Amino acid sequence: MQTARVRAAVATVWQRPQVRSIDRAALSNHGLQTWLAQMTDADSVGLEQHNMVGTQALFNDPVLIDRIVDGWAYVYVTTQRDSVHPQGYPGWIWAPQLSTAELPVQTGPTVTIRQGFTPLLRADGSTILQLSIGTQLPVVSTKDSLYDLVQTPLGIGKVAKRATQFDFKTTDLTAGQTMVQLGKRFLDLRYLWGGLSGYGFDCSGFVYTLHRCIGVTLPRDVSEQALGGQTVTLADAQPGDLCFFAHHQGRGALHHVAMYAGDGWLLHSPTPGKHVTYLQLSATYLKDELVQIKRYWRE
Repeated sequence: MQTARVRAAVATVWQRPQVRSIDRAALSNHGLQTWLAQMTDADSVGLEQHNMVGTQALFNDPVLIDRIVDGWAYVYVTTQRDSVHPQGYPGWIWAPQLSTAELPVQTGPTVTIRQGFTPLLRADGSTILQLSIGTQLPVVSTKDSLYDLVQTPLGIGKVAKRATQFDFKTTDLTAGQTMVQLGKRFLDLRYLWGGLSGYGFDCSGFVYTLHRCIGVTLPRDVSEQALGGQTVTLADAQPGDLCFFAHHQGRGALHHVAMYAGDGWLLHSPTPGKHVTYLQLSATYLKDELVQIKRYWRE
């Protein structure tokens, strides 16, 4: 298999190498915002109903290319764990969204974008593309007081140092509280099946990206996220813990994950057609479907 890097700001990983006419904008390296702006709630729901999308990969994420068919690459996203596929999360990416150019080996630090969006800039200050929260890039130089020079599939670029930092004080916050504070930035953002970028999240993608911003790597899907971490009780739950829910009053299959926000409140990206929101656990049917609470962050 061949190693490649994502060269689009966000590349959608499709379940099949075909898309609806409305989805063609998503195949552009800069077209995700256009795609979502055109999409109705019914179109968004269709992504789940027809099981069209598995996940997304962010700019510079490494993938393994298994094969290319009619312009589509069947890949494994190596940064997203999947127990069935040890190589990484599988699916189809439009091949022009990938770069197979060899990059210099970087052994230094890596920065993570911790704000919704920030531009990746050329040396002259012009914008190459908009990077999403969660994007990770190896640092070439930190000598500039305002910008980090970073290695990318499109060459050397620079990102504002402030975009790699939280835009709120974290001094007195636990890592869990930091994630909740960061997650609040996305209130009212429309749910996106398979999404894990600032353009839209599904439930597991939301908590995956928030953890990525504190340096913790979660499995991609709810069923596997529930297998790791430290088990805690509801009475001992702290902000940043993950609450898992199962159908049939907790006796069926897992179907949802939400982040505990404190005082009985949850922060989550609920379902297609809905938006990131707060939810009081005791006031919803989910209280009868809560099966476990896990903590991945450390104090």
